[in-house]
Amino acid sequence: MARSTDPIKTGARRAKTQRQVGQGARCTDCGSTEMLVRRSRPKRCVKCYALKNRKKATETNHVAGEANSPITMEVPITAHRTLSEAQYEWPPGVLSNADGSPLLAAAGFLCGAADCIEHLIVNGLRYVADFLRKLDAWLRDHMNPSWWKGTDFDGWQVA
Repeated sequence: MARSTDPIKTGARRAKTQRQVGQGARCTDCGSTEMLVRRSRPKRCVKCYALKNRKKATETNHVAGEANSPITMEVPITAHRTLSEAQYEWPPGVLSNADGSPLLAAAGFLCGAADCIEHLIVNGLRYVADFLRKLDAWLRDHMNPSWWKGTDFDGWQVA
């Protein structure tokens, strides 16, 4: 049975999970505060929990929803959880497509593709921003606190 797409119920699910893992809880292996496994002792995120239990850190994602298409792609376990949660926000009937409508199947593909693209863009941008922040810290430590002065980067700031 599909979960409700009601945003209040979605918020309630997330709040319940947060209460069960504890406020401020972190993965003991990687320090993540996201997607912690409720039953894990010591506390671990789903990726570290899978690795610790000699399982794959990836899962198979049905891009358009299983009722709409057999097309799948292997994604990191945390991405699969995010993408699956996003499917509950699709318009009513698209994820379940009970009678096999080809138009709802196409809508499922578009919704799934949009979710995948959004996930890649958002996480890609965050990754690059974090990389640049770490590189700046390294340059400040290994060169000097004003490493950009007198280089091609001098005077280049985002307007």
